[in-house]
Amino acid sequence: MVINTKRFGEIIAEEQEIIQFPAGLLAFENLVRFALLDISNNPVFKWLQSIEAPEIAFLLVDPFVFKQDYYLDLDPELTWELEIQKPEDVLVYTTVTIPKHDFKQATTNLVGPLVINQTSKRGKQVILDKEDLAIKYPLFSDYRLSGGY
Repeated sequence: MVINTKRFGEIIAEEQEIIQFPAGLLAFENLVRFALLDISNNPVFKWLQSIEAPEIAFLLVDPFVFKQDYYLDLDPELTWELEIQKPEDVLVYTTVTIPKHDFKQATTNLVGPLVINQTSKRGKQVILDKEDLAIKYPLFSDYRLSGGY
């Protein structure tokens, strides 16, 4: 399938690679089909490109890279909903915000991770009820250490 995106121009997404988010994402509940795009020479970040709205794409990050003690428990309902059979099926990403085009001040939302079953191609954004997690967690330590959060 060819998608003419605003950010990347024309991309090709194989139908079997499309990730379904049946409940959509927060504030984008009507968007349920996405392509997960690699960023060349950067294994930490990815783009989540909407299929239904080519102008919508979210920058994602592997939260475990920037917060080694990050964790989430997959409850049985989520495991069933996403058809998770084994831990290796699970990908976890968090959305990234870059304020005023200053990548050094980029933050990620640790409270609302995206959980994706890479085998079944089903995903869901979950909300974690953990007081020790930040909605705007600074990605880069020099900014975190300066009290910029």
